[in-house]
Amino acid sequence: MSDSSLPAAVEGLSESLPLPEPELLLTLAGSELLDAYLQRQLLEALCDTVLGAAIAPLSDPAADLLAYGRRHGLETIETVEAWRLALGLSLDDLERLVAFEQRLQQVTESLWSQAVASSFLQSRADYDQVVMSIVRIDDPDLATELFFQLQEGSLSFPELVENYAQGQDRTNRGVIGPIRVQQLNPLLARVVRRYRPGVLIPPLDVNGRVHLMRIESLQPAQLDAALREQLLLRLRGQWLSNQLLRLRLRLLQAAVPPTAMLAP
Repeated sequence: MSDSSLPAAVEGLSESLPLPEPELLLTLAGSELLDAYLQRQLLEALCDTVLGAAIAPLSDPAADLLAYGRRHGLETIETVEAWRLALGLSLDDLERLVAFEQRLQQVTESLWSQAVASSFLQSRADYDQVVMSIVRIDDPDLATELFFQLQEGSLSFPELVENYAQGQDRTNRGVIGPIRVQQLNPLLARVVRRYRPGVLIPPLDVNGRVHLMRIESLQPAQLDAALREQLLLRLRGQWLSNQLLRLRLRLLQAAVPPTAMLAP
């Protein structure tokens, strides 16, 4: 689901969200916490916009409070209660904090679940799992010579690893993966999309080191539960980044009059 197909209230959330008061803004900016604050405010407002501001009662208050506390290093209900009192939070405030993640997940499913399949199809190759043999050589001339030896069959990859691999390459026995293509260096990702498994890849200079490579296996991505969750978070994250950018612009416009921004 693109932003254009989201409800108008969700699309325009950054325009309707109240800006921080000047004193709070100064404190947040001085502590480098402004972005984190704005993101949380946007997500809270998103939940309220879609689900309403009222918080449904916790299904199992004791268990939910304890689970929340443990995520924050509080191991008992008593320590959660002491923490609440120390911060001056009401019980309603605490219940809103506890319910936030569940509400956010519910909203994320509601708004972006229909876009997951198309997002997966558009970037499916990025999620393929690849296993590669890689040995990095510092000397370009040596790397070229070794490549020809590999190509002619007078040198095998295990022999290359044994005689020339250093550091992490030697520790990994010259093998990386399985790893998602999107996690690779962009140059390596391009190689994976171009060459078939088993094909010796011409030497490639990446960050000053020549890579001798072969793709051992490539497992096409499947839209399983874990990847579906990742795509949901990615779609929500794209919306959040866009909203945050527009909110920062509002803050800038509020701080600097339009006539001053246009002045030479």
